[in-house]
Amino acid sequence: MPPKQRITREMILERSFEMFCREGMEVINARSVAKALNCSTQPIFSYFSGMEDLKSALEQKAKELFENALKVKGLSDDPMINICCAYTRFAAEQPCLFTHLFMINKDDPLYPFISKDERHELVEDEAAYLNIPFDAAAKIFVQMSVYSHGLAAVRAAHKANFTAEEMARMVEGTHKMTVLSIRYSMENPDA
Repeated sequence: MPPKQRITREMILERSFEMFCREGMEVINARSVAKALNCSTQPIFSYFSGMEDLKSALEQKAKELFENALKVKGLSDDPMINICCAYTRFAAEQPCLFTHLFMINKDDPLYPFISKDERHELVEDEAAYLNIPFDAAAKIFVQMSVYSHGLAAVRAAHKANFTAEEMARMVEGTHKMTVLSIRYSMENPDA
């Protein structure tokens, strides 16, 4: 009967994910993971077809963590403020994951944090919440996305040490100014 392996797939994923969160994907290689687990590289390759397979599993785990972060309700009833605050909070709490998911490995450079279908639903929700047309809410979405991404990137890069509360106030203030600007444009189309 072969000896039972003491290193499990979950152990490899968990330790690798800790390293990914703390230092970024660039530190993930067979030797560094094996060293962190105090084992040889053999268990890694018995559970994963290669390092790309492990990195893919880690990236999926990061995306799931991000998706869960977006589900946390914010301080506002406004759906746009909530998602922008969740996005910036994730950048503050998980700078390495944020950088990997939204700065280095981005599928959609302008709206990296939300799919096209989710984007449409969010804009619809914002339009209903603010009682404005869909196209006006879409303009708010574009401006808030760009602002929130910039704020999140600055925070993740440690260029500013804003707290989650400070970022929430900044998002709320920018949203308020954006909504006022859009409403003014709707009421004064020739201005």
